[in-house]
Amino acid sequence: MSFWSSQTLRSHLPSLIEPFNADQIQSASYELCLGEEIYISALPDTPLRERKKIILKEKETVAIPPGQFAFLITSEIIKVPNNALAFISIKFKFKSSGLINVSGFHVDPGYSGKLIFAVYNAGPLNFHVGRGERVFSIWYADLDKADENPRNKIGYDSIPTDLINSPDLVSSLPYLVKRLDDMEKKIENYSVKQAFVFAIAIGVLLSFTKPIVDIFIQPLLNMLKSSLPIY
Repeated sequence: MSFWSSQTLRSHLPSLIEPFNADQIQSASYELCLGEEIYISALPDTPLRERKKIILKEKETVAIPPGQFAFLITSEIIKVPNNALAFISIKFKFKSSGLINVSGFHVDPGYSGKLIFAVYNAGPLNFHVGRGERVFSIWYADLDKADENPRNKIGYDSIPTDLINSPDLVSSLPYLVKRLDDMEKKIENYSVKQAFVFAIAIGVLLSFTKPIVDIFIQPLLNMLKSSLPIY
């Protein structure tokens, strides 16, 4: 397997990437831009009407909150020949700020369509991305021969609903934090209630035992006290 050089990319990619821009060839890779769609996993208090894809205008930005997942789609349509394989990643300047690619790292031979990246904001701050920004990189490499079982499924042209419908709260860090906070409050409330019940029980017990002490125990104590010798 040999990776395509910048010269090979410049020769082959005009028929494999649409739209193609020669300026986006950098060090044997091609830089891909963020497309018009993005989906961010919902925060615990996000209203249902807002749990949907975000459609970005040209150069519009959106923030991925800390601890949240997002689906990002490329603006380019990618094709991979049957005799090649492609590798994909997020550019280092984005990864160094905490944006992590948690989806696949390669594109199958025969694939044709836009690419969808599942990302996670592992940083402490909101991470802003903008439509048309060069966020991703792709590398092409030759196979020793044309693959006899290339991908023949239709590629993506938008972020599909089955990805959006996937449970996202389970993996959301803010959601887990909220659950821990709720659990702590429940434990605290339970402890207060237990202490209150215990105090009432002690009070009731004392109210029942005092007459017994007055009638039986106290006279006995008085008798014992009077029978003791005085020195």
